[in-house]
Amino acid sequence: MNKLANLPPSIDLHEDISAYFLYHGGGAPLGDFSEDIPGRDADIPKYRRANIKCVFAAIFPGIETFGPEESKALLNLYGKWLPATRYRVPQSILWEHISIYYKMAETYGIKIVENTGDLENCLKNKKELCFLLHLEGAEALDEPYDLVILKKLGLRSIGITWNYMNKYGTGCGVSKDLGLTPDGEELVKTANKLGIVVDVAHASKKTAIDVLEVSKKPVIISHANVRRIVDKARNVDDDVLELLHKNKGVIGFSAIGPLISSKPKPTLDDLIQHFIYVYERYGADVMAIGTDFLGLLGLPAPEGFESIDKLPHLYSKLLEKGLSEKDINKIAYENVIRVLKANFE
Repeated sequence: MNKLANLPPSIDLHEDISAYFLYHGGGAPLGDFSEDIPGRDADIPKYRRANIKCVFAAIFPGIETFGPEESKALLNLYGKWLPATRYRVPQSILWEHISIYYKMAETYGIKIVENTGDLENCLKNKKELCFLLHLEGAEALDEPYDLVILKKLGLRSIGITWNYMNKYGTGCGVSKDLGLTPDGEELVKTANKLGIVVDVAHASKKTAIDVLEVSKKPVIISHANVRRIVDKARNVDDDVLELLHKNKGVIGFSAIGPLISSKPKPTLDDLIQHFIYVYERYGADVMAIGTDFLGLLGLPAPEGFESIDKLPHLYSKLLEKGLSEKDINKIAYENVIRVLKANFE
């Protein structure tokens, strides 16, 4: 297996770290986050081994509940039965997620990223780890102006939807794709004005296209894979990838097994196919990492990439497939830095 001369610093565009505490581990073993817990797909020691310097720390303000029809829809989307999701009190849950991240910052010496300077300092500091606060779905916002308040609390990235419909747009799990709403268009414009990154992971195709046409700044698809390889609504097709390329945004490839392969046990080689598909059509500039670790909820990660400390194996596989070390650096951190600078500055 080819190896990098030097392991680059890396940025992961999506991990559900606070949900790990709110959902009793989300199926992962429980333990202090500073400990290297076997079977847990991410924690601080594993970040150190992979040279992960920044994680887009997700805030998912939904609650799990009983809803048999929605669970059937999620089974179709992910290939596994999952509880339904509701947004009964999303503002209250939002505060709890933010509180967790700030408590973790104080406890473990983690920096909450507010600007590109914070991130660049984190990349240079061998011992520092950063969180960039990301809201996964806009259900907790009563109006776009709420972003002004959330920015003061540290939020720097927002997803328009989760799988469902909300007042801002259509999620990928909705049968009728209505795209971005007028409120959603205003939300995108407000995020652009404030320097908050817009994410269309979990969005429907039309919503993603609408956002990419409205946004004046680069957009991310924080955690998804290629629909041409696995035909799931959570993945993105060539029309969206083409617009993302023109927008100068990035897609973070995920470790969500059913989005990687239709096989019961996907492998790292299966995941590499998604990278190569995009690389051959759009080059390295559109690619990043967005694992969704700590948010898999029992969905299988690919064999060979079961945890974040296996990230060097992924890079080595990409080298074997013909990518250069320059390409790997773009995927690891340079592309995300470029997107953040374009949004923040």
